[in-house]
Amino acid sequence: MPDPTPSSLPSGPPPPAPKLSGGCLMFLVVGGWLLALAAWMIWHLVGQVKEVRRFTDPTAQVIAPSAPSGEELAALRARLQAFATAIEAKQAAQLELSVADLNHLLAAQDPINRLQDIAKVEDISDVLRVKVALALNGIPFSGERLYLNGFISVRPEIKSDSGLVLLTRTLEVPGRNLSPGFTKTYLEANHLDGLALDPLRKDQRLQTILSKITSVRCQPGKLIAEFLPPSTPPTPQ
Repeated sequence: MPDPTPSSLPSGPPPPAPKLSGGCLMFLVVGGWLLALAAWMIWHLVGQVKEVRRFTDPTAQVIAPSAPSGEELAALRARLQAFATAIEAKQAAQLELSVADLNHLLAAQDPINRLQDIAKVEDISDVLRVKVALALNGIPFSGERLYLNGFISVRPEIKSDSGLVLLTRTLEVPGRNLSPGFTKTYLEANHLDGLALDPLRKDQRLQTILSKITSVRCQPGKLIAEFLPPSTPPTPQ
């Protein structure tokens, strides 16, 4: 009798196909969902950047607040110090700042002068009209920078919880239409307030002074800040 060989042995049923476990199936579903989400986010971001490119430029417009002379800067700092000292002493005081004063601060006063390539006050009416060159990110991870070269209208106000704030009221780029979505997001973010005042708020003394200013308003050509100490109640008779 011939020896059985592998080819002559009876063949059994094929092995069962491997089955996906519940955990593997869940992993595949979640992975597919994450890939779809990532693809949608990339598509959405690219669409946003394309929209932003319509009203931005690849380079920043020149912003150059006028630099003060040594005497002008010393006189301005003395007025600011006198106003701060009066607040700390709980004495009534008023501070008036012109367009030139504000630009001198932007040009020469640390830490505000970090904005000298970003912002310049053009006019004061019932708001501050500020010329800006604001950098925005382009396509993520590409290093692309886009610049919003336009004007922002800012209204200074006093908030009970934070003191002086600069509320962005309007945003415009001459000759171009900003998308409503971008404008709404930018106004809500109140970006210029953070750029201008956050460095001051990090100084405890300056933050205390900003929080104690009792009123601030804009008039043609000047910004006026006032401090009125709490009135002392009359002595009972």
